[in-house]
Amino acid sequence: MKTRNKIILLLALALTCMITSCESYLDTMPDQRTELNSVRKVKDLLMSAYSTASSIQMEEFMSDNRMDNGEKYGFPSNILMQGYYWEEMTDINQDTPRYLWNGCYSAIAAANQALQAIEELGDPEDAQPYKGEALMCRAYAHFVLAKIFCLAYGDDADTNLGVPYITAPETNVGVQYKRGTLAETYVMIDKDIEEGLPLINSEAYDIPLYHFNHNAAYAFAAQFNLFYNKFDKVIRYATEAIGEDPSSVLRNMGGYAQFPSSMEYTLAYISSDEPANLMLQQTMSWWGSNYKSAYRYGHSREICEKQTIWSKGPYGSLEVYKTVLGYGDQSIFVPKMDQFQEIANAITGSYYGRQVAFAFTTDKTLLNRAEAYVLSGQYDKAVTDLQYWYRIKAATKVPDKDELNLFYETADPTTNGKPLDPKFALETGLQTNLLKAVIHARRIETVHEGERWQDIKRFGIEIAHNIENESPIVLKAHDLRKAVQIPASVVEAGMQPNPR
Repeated sequence: MKTRNKIILLLALALTCMITSCESYLDTMPDQRTELNSVRKVKDLLMSAYSTASSIQMEEFMSDNRMDNGEKYGFPSNILMQGYYWEEMTDINQDTPRYLWNGCYSAIAAANQALQAIEELGDPEDAQPYKGEALMCRAYAHFVLAKIFCLAYGDDADTNLGVPYITAPETNVGVQYKRGTLAETYVMIDKDIEEGLPLINSEAYDIPLYHFNHNAAYAFAAQFNLFYNKFDKVIRYATEAIGEDPSSVLRNMGGYAQFPSSMEYTLAYISSDEPANLMLQQTMSWWGSNYKSAYRYGHSREICEKQTIWSKGPYGSLEVYKTVLGYGDQSIFVPKMDQFQEIANAITGSYYGRQVAFAFTTDKTLLNRAEAYVLSGQYDKAVTDLQYWYRIKAATKVPDKDELNLFYETADPTTNGKPLDPKFALETGLQTNLLKAVIHARRIETVHEGERWQDIKRFGIEIAHNIENESPIVLKAHDLRKAVQIPASVVEAGMQPNPR
């Protein structure tokens, strides 16, 4: 056991050192951007085209994956409370709207600088993989901004606010950008993806898992088109990323039960040897700690048993989720992530929190394809994809189409049968019920990853947060607060805020 623990510690330290050295390198990049006179330098610059800002903590606390366990568990930081109450989040450090906004636009600036440099180099053949990467990074950063600061894409996208889409390096100070519409933002994201996809070459990267490798790029294209309601493209791109039958590359958590510590579990989850991981992302975030220790607003036993990892479904129960940890009934968690520390000041002992996030996985891509099959009326194929997922999660029963339809037709409307009211056409009956099956599976698969919030937005799901000794607060299906307010500093500079 001592030897094993030493190995775990060394692995954790190695990961922390890797993150720290990478970030230290990036810190030197802005001064070198005027010297982008080689493809190698462009390649190096693109390391900073991946934002280290994270939206996960904000999304999780706004979602129905958390509940108020009472004042005896204290009062957490403003950012957590403001998220839980769907209030404007005013902090400016890690895990805040301002940090995310600045981080994404910094990544976009790096991508634009790389694209300009490639053009000035004469658009050489050996630069094409990095041109593709830059386009994908630019598209992805804008997509993240749109997911958080805009309403869901739907029939009203041409009247809803988008985000400024920046396509060239900025050379002037104080330029005023207009947000445009969400429809315009999505057109630009789509354009960058379609131009970038055929240029991607996984062999161009030293560590493909932290870049837009082939499978990750197609997984992103599938996810974007799912949000864009282009279901044929979702199916095509998802299949390119994971294959027709992805059983062999889905996350088989059956072996995770052998790990005696949460760190071993985490290291297995983020391992480059795990075929389910298509792209990982280094982030500066406290979420690796807060998702376990925020008892006041926690992922409680009640939520686990009724709505997430221990909830009953047409699949019976999912055996792989029996290996989880908890700090009492107030905080039950799957140890898929942890907080790594980077020393900020050796004298004071202060440090930054860092976390490895799962940008794209085979399991999430599979469920995206299942949703696209449902919404394009290909119900048998949707059920087949769901069955792949149930089997790999060791479901005690693998339901057929009729069993899925019956279960979600009569599911509790306060838990996993919550009514859906998306801004696109959705048929009652089988289509709605199979969609609820996908949403339920995704909620379990992505627990602690923030993606439940996106389903709440996209499908017009009304949710409530309990408040100790008070009436619950309710977020209606199309509440404007589902678009997080843009940072106050940006509004003060003249940009149009989200309506309230």
